[in-house]
Amino acid sequence: RQFGAFLHWPDQVPPSKVVSSSLSLHRGLVRISDGWVQLASGQETPPGTVPSEEELLNQAVVVLSCASYRNQALHVFIRPALLASAIQAASSNKRQEVYNSFSFLWNMFSNEFILCPGAAVQDFEEACYLLVKSGALQINQQEILVTERGRRTLTFLANILEPFLEGYQMVCRFLCEEATEGLTEKQFVPAVRDFIIKHLLTGRLRYAEVLSSDLQKNALAALLRLGAVRKLKGGEEQGALKVNKVMVNSLEDTLGGKLPTQKALVARL
Repeated sequence: RQFGAFLHWPDQVPPSKVVSSSLSLHRGLVRISDGWVQLASGQETPPGTVPSEEELLNQAVVVLSCASYRNQALHVFIRPALLASAIQAASSNKRQEVYNSFSFLWNMFSNEFILCPGAAVQDFEEACYLLVKSGALQINQQEILVTERGRRTLTFLANILEPFLEGYQMVCRFLCEEATEGLTEKQFVPAVRDFIIKHLLTGRLRYAEVLSSDLQKNALAALLRLGAVRKLKGGEEQGALKVNKVMVNSLEDTLGGKLPTQKALVARL
């Protein structure tokens, strides 16, 4: 609610009952087993075995369907989520370094989310305000500190972006490793999808959301906007994608650094 979202919640009804009622409306997607919410993706793959491509795609359909509900609320959390990821990835808690990390993510994902052009500073300040208001951060002129009570909030917010970070990294990796000469925008989605499926089958990726064609197209649009990929005009190669592999590889490395692997500094209250 402090972030500007409002829930329609029945009065005097416990949260567990409301959640169970909502889940019961989507039996084709999820089910409750021993108190845990599980994907209703048909035959479960035994532990330690590699799923077939068909099993993987069936599971991905369910995951993407569930993600479509989550994505409807992303506009509420995106700015604080960008800040949370920036805090966990920045090399220090210095305000300028956190902003630099935030600005990179903001620019990278401006095709993915509704972000107003030129409003990175304003969005950064808004995210800071919201997280201070919620008690997750303490901020002075030089430093941004995570409070003890804010660690869980920051982890939740940073986790929102993880599927997008992984998806954009995989698009960069595909363009550096397997994109052929003369690859067109039309050929891009099926080619990158096959590349991602291969990596999902090895168990190297965590999120089935990376199979989203919208995510893949938005990642390509970001790379075109940033100049890491160009669309050739004229001649026999008209419409082909020209990849600046040095720049794309650098962006992939930077995105990898944005994954929340570092512990946030905790304020001494």
